[in-house]
Amino acid sequence: MNITKTQILTYTTILLAGIILGWLIFGGTHDHDDHAGHDHASAESADEVWTCSMHPSVREDGPGSCPICGMDLIPAASHEREDDFSMVMTEASIRLANIQTAPVIRDLPKKEITLPGRIAVDERRISYVTAHFEGRIHDVKIDFTGAPIRKGEVMATIYSQEVVSAQRELLEAHRNRERSPGMYDSAVRKFKLWEFTDEQIQQIIDRGEVQTHMEILSPVDGYVMVRNVVDDQHVMEGSVIYEVANLDHLWVTLEAYEEDIEWISTGDSIEFKTRSNPGRTYEAIVDYIDPTFNPEKRTIRLRADISNSDNRLRPDMLVTGVLSAEQSEEKLMVPVSSVLWTGPRSLVYVKDTDAETPRFMVREVDLGPRSGDYYVIEGGVEEDEEVVFNGAFRVDSEFQLADRFSMMNREPGTGAVPAGHDHGTMDHDDHADEMDIEPFDDVPEDFRSKLTAAIEAYITGKDALVESDLSGAQSGFNAFIDKLNEIGEHGLSGDGHMAWMESWSALMEHAEGITAADDIEEARTHFRHLSDDLIKAVQLFGIEGVVYHQYCPMAFDDEGAYWLSSEEQIQNPYLPETMLGCGEVIESIE
Repeated sequence: MNITKTQILTYTTILLAGIILGWLIFGGTHDHDDHAGHDHASAESADEVWTCSMHPSVREDGPGSCPICGMDLIPAASHEREDDFSMVMTEASIRLANIQTAPVIRDLPKKEITLPGRIAVDERRISYVTAHFEGRIHDVKIDFTGAPIRKGEVMATIYSQEVVSAQRELLEAHRNRERSPGMYDSAVRKFKLWEFTDEQIQQIIDRGEVQTHMEILSPVDGYVMVRNVVDDQHVMEGSVIYEVANLDHLWVTLEAYEEDIEWISTGDSIEFKTRSNPGRTYEAIVDYIDPTFNPEKRTIRLRADISNSDNRLRPDMLVTGVLSAEQSEEKLMVPVSSVLWTGPRSLVYVKDTDAETPRFMVREVDLGPRSGDYYVIEGGVEEDEEVVFNGAFRVDSEFQLADRFSMMNREPGTGAVPAGHDHGTMDHDDHADEMDIEPFDDVPEDFRSKLTAAIEAYITGKDALVESDLSGAQSGFNAFIDKLNEIGEHGLSGDGHMAWMESWSALMEHAEGITAADDIEEARTHFRHLSDDLIKAVQLFGIEGVVYHQYCPMAFDDEGAYWLSSEEQIQNPYLPETMLGCGEVIESIE
């Protein structure tokens, strides 16, 4: 087919027109869409804030790495303000922070109370051997305290002119008993009132003559607890010659501290051990609670009976008792780790189980007594509500960053709390104010000096953990325990008394856990909890000098952990082999 020049020109014109039109339809539209999409993405990116799950203070405009620990940044929680007491968090934040919840339960509060005490003689089983007439002791048979004795055994003899005269009257009355039976009965009765036995009276009659020295016999089986006479000693009527105690049954007396009184009642079961045989456990029942209070020790005395037929228990032995107490009324309870305690206030974070996206609400609760691994809650939560028991501090950090009601923010919505923690240097009082922990202003200098000595032992143990030296760490914390014992559980009076008792008990428990640890990682776990309690104690009671409150976000699989150091430079006791310098200074405490 022949194609003319006119046709070629026409086809060319149509082709060029199609190319131009296609470019206008597809190429131009594509560029426009790309530009629009880019603008849209940029707008979204500009509105989105990225943070580190371990360091909420990091706030970036886009994805990247945390400048502190190098972890990938994640989108920050949505901070659209619904109210000052709740907030939505992203699934990513919850997952990375390992936030876990547990239900509020209703149960009978139980508590195991450790009580110091000693074995004591049952006062009802003490017999007193008394002189019922004036005389002179002769031939002391039982001449030392603690001597075992059987009923009827001779303890000593006594000469008394009054007894000699009474024997003459008895012999004369016996000879004339048929004519004057009343006189005979009266003579016999006099000897019985002097606690002579029927056998002794009959011996006088059978012998028919006066005995110058009469035997003093033991009235019971037992042990001589007190001896008050020697040979040829003159005694007056009413003098106690011996005290004899039956030790087949004894008392266990225990001291209960003031804050435990409401847990204790008669009928409670007690298990106790002695220092001489710590492998054996004895059981007893509380049968008496002293109605009086010891104002010096701040204790009341409990008492329980214990059988001692094998004579393994001895009076004045020291014992440690454990009383298992249970309240009569069910209470609401939450895990101990779910409560953020700041002194005057106690907070928990409750998960809104009805929300489509993860949402948490902060609640201020009325804190009751501790019951094992739980706290009793008198008000602020309802049964079966879900409270955060793992990661509560992470949730609190998000609330603080969003300027919501939190542990460190009592005035939400005012902008008073800046995004992120101020990790700069501050003194003790400033930090306590920020955390709402009110330091006690009546702490004696002697107490602070002893607490400082305990912290020095703690730092010795911490330094050993930095060196991965388990033996050195245990030695350091044995010294720490000794320093705590020098202070004593009741080392403070006044307003700080109760707070120190709680701190002392927790510090001793975790320090003993370190000294009993089988490996270095177990010791570090106890050290983590001990550090948390010690930091709180330092903030409440103060110290002499300066310590640095430090934090590692990577410890314990990114859960994070705190410690105290005498040096500002980071020496990580949790990850010394892999991340010796990982961490930051939260504050210096003076």
